[in-house]
Amino acid sequence: MKLPVPLAVLLIGAPLAQVVAAPAVEELMVTGSYSPVSSEQLAASVTVINQQQLQQLGGNSLVNALRQIPSLWVEEQGGPGGISSINLRGAEANHTLVLLNGVQLNDPTNTRGGAFDLNGINIETIERIEIIRGAQSAIYGSDALAGVIHIITRAPAKRLTRINARLGEKGYESGGIAATGQAGSLGYSLSAQSRDAGEPVRGSTASNSEWNARLDWRNEAHQLDLALRYFDGERTSYPEQSGGPALAQSHALDTSEYTDKQASLAWRYAINNFWRSSLSAGWYEREENYDSPGILPYNAVPPNGADNQFTRTTVSWVNTLGDQQRYWANLGLESKKEKGESQGYLDFGFLMPADFSLSRRTDSAFINLNGYVLPGLLIQASSRYDDPDSAASNTSSQAGVRYRLNDQWSFFANAGEGYKLPSFSALGHPLVGNADLKPETSTSRELGVDWAYGAVSANLTWFEQEYRNLIDFDSDTFRNVNRERVDTAGAEASVNWQVNTQLNWRVQGSYTDIDMLSSDNNLLGRPQSTLGSSLHYQPNADWQFNLNYLHVDERFAVSLHDGQGQQQTLDSYNRLDASAYWQFNPHSRLGLNLENLADADYHTDIGFPAPGRLARVSLDIAF
Repeated sequence: MKLPVPLAVLLIGAPLAQVVAAPAVEELMVTGSYSPVSSEQLAASVTVINQQQLQQLGGNSLVNALRQIPSLWVEEQGGPGGISSINLRGAEANHTLVLLNGVQLNDPTNTRGGAFDLNGINIETIERIEIIRGAQSAIYGSDALAGVIHIITRAPAKRLTRINARLGEKGYESGGIAATGQAGSLGYSLSAQSRDAGEPVRGSTASNSEWNARLDWRNEAHQLDLALRYFDGERTSYPEQSGGPALAQSHALDTSEYTDKQASLAWRYAINNFWRSSLSAGWYEREENYDSPGILPYNAVPPNGADNQFTRTTVSWVNTLGDQQRYWANLGLESKKEKGESQGYLDFGFLMPADFSLSRRTDSAFINLNGYVLPGLLIQASSRYDDPDSAASNTSSQAGVRYRLNDQWSFFANAGEGYKLPSFSALGHPLVGNADLKPETSTSRELGVDWAYGAVSANLTWFEQEYRNLIDFDSDTFRNVNRERVDTAGAEASVNWQVNTQLNWRVQGSYTDIDMLSSDNNLLGRPQSTLGSSLHYQPNADWQFNLNYLHVDERFAVSLHDGQGQQQTLDSYNRLDASAYWQFNPHSRLGLNLENLADADYHTDIGFPAPGRLARVSLDIAF
């Protein structure tokens, strides 16, 4: 069943009646700046999603929730075992920097150039997600070409224990326990979660387990924060571009096992009212073992596999000087070490080794200036110098302004530069690697307006981005090369209406035009436009109802199942998701989630059908 776009929007918007005032909640951002600030103190397009909003927008699915965010598309291959990659404002999946509790998760040893797979996160462990769009290398250095997504797990809070359990069709199972509390000046948050996504699409399975711990200690001048995480999982899927369950000539599956470990420690010291200093360290390690049967006919992709190991350590020192309500500056130093190893193979009838081992160190210095030069007028400027030992040094700059005209209108403009060092896989793979690759670069510009009146708030942003030296595989030379230029431009908008104390309505949309000036090819998997609408209704303290609609435009795709690699266009589609929750006593809540409620028949890639209608029940207990 397919709903026409205007009809679907009218159906979801039909119950709206009258406008009532709703208080605005100021969000404190830790992303896009060296010290925590409110979202009104950033001259860039930002979105903050808390845990309650994640549940309303996506139920049990992080992918579904993020697709309701303007200009954020998640490319998904079939079911849960396929890769789920982030495309921010039409950029490549490896152009978005992904952080978890301040630790970078991008792995440059993978064949996707460091793109992060969202299947590596359980939505139940998340407290909030902060998204900042546009080139951010002036703040974060390499990898932040298109923007930053920062995922933050549950923080220490008052004493509370939570238990969750989920069951669903096609073998879905999930369960976990979390506890938070205080012991004097020490706060803690501990959680354990496991998930088996079942097999909603033939051949696509995924299961994982995750453990998180966060501790904090503070007094009047000092604060210590420690975060630990362990995640392991395994998955199966048809090989990418193989034609999937519908078209693949072989039903042999990719298999992958992976482990993520990370730790971070931060010490913050308020030396006086003018000077605050922060010293932090982060460590991330990923191990992945994958095997692929290749794609028949084998002249397309031969059987292959690899055992990858990657480690990143980062140490940074940030000093914040001044009054963050008037004039302030951040300046400091950072050192990052990365090491990646891969023991791989390609099977051409004989095994060809595909091993590489690379490491690099990048030392950085940065300064960030902020000031309210007039009441309501904030000006910001940042500059960062990165000196990698494996490439030429790079200086990234950023400047922006935000002007709050009155309680209703706020305007912002921002321009920034980004760069990304070539991934270890692109540099070192013995068959397609190219040691002469240049870093990829980007420049971004945006203009935006925020408006609020009573219970209605809205945002409209225009953006333009230019990418240079993008790394791509060249079939003629059979190696990775730098392409000349790709430009993207577009607009994104959102409206939020708190209709009354019981009913909330959100609408968002985005349009992105991608121009590959140096090639006749098209970037794959990215819709030119999306439109989303979300309705949240809470008639009383015991019941909640959510209805989410998503329209996705056509996308380009390529399949190698016939050995030719012909490009096709995937049809546009409309999708509805619904959920309901019943708080049947003060400690317990039952939930029902219906994904793809109208059973829309569409494909996420050529030959990869999306899951049909799925039902899941949940039980949450808190005491």
